[in-house]
Amino acid sequence: MGVKVKLVGFTAIVAALTLIMGTAFAATVTSKSQLGTSGVQKSEVSLGDLIADAMREALDTDFAFVSASEIKERDAQIAAGTVSTEDVTAYVAFADDPIVEMKLTGKQIRQAMERSVFIYPKNNLGFLQISGLRVTFDPNAPQENRVKSILVGDKGNKALSDNETYTVAMTSSMANGALGYWKIWTKEDKVRGTELTIPDAIEQFFSSRNTIDYSNLNRIVVAE
Repeated sequence: MGVKVKLVGFTAIVAALTLIMGTAFAATVTSKSQLGTSGVQKSEVSLGDLIADAMREALDTDFAFVSASEIKERDAQIAAGTVSTEDVTAYVAFADDPIVEMKLTGKQIRQAMERSVFIYPKNNLGFLQISGLRVTFDPNAPQENRVKSILVGDKGNKALSDNETYTVAMTSSMANGALGYWKIWTKEDKVRGTELTIPDAIEQFFSSRNTIDYSNLNRIVVAE
């Protein structure tokens, strides 16, 4: 009887620790390239691309946005080779912020990208890492008129339409208008909430593939 009581007590302790510490992540992939976040507040970075891709795939949306404030900037990179979910989530600033689905017009998306680059080349916590879009902007153009083209899809073979509606994955904080994005969208644009977090999305993303390659950064281009 004493042994049984101890086992029940141990089980309760494990359950409590799981609740406090969260789910343990186990997925790994082989990365063909280094992964990093240096420059995340003013340029596209490989871990930003990866996180945005994972969020977009998790919610099956057209696009995904991740602000620079949600990614820890570090000089140290993750080496090519075996990469785990936990390796990546070490760079996630707010690991418990749930991901939601927004429905935005092309015009709103264009305005969001203008806000993302409006103080470039200065650092900007609102600079967006993106998935499903290819954006070209001119840093010498007047603010609010810097974005020159936005192409949609992984191949980027179709122009964004201001009048069309698209689905976008982002965190709940961003959906609520953090970092000034309340000027562009409102809570009413949210069409679906989830309990998934960025670490959950990364775990799913890694579990569905064996290799990743983020050696080519071509989603956000500075016009020459």
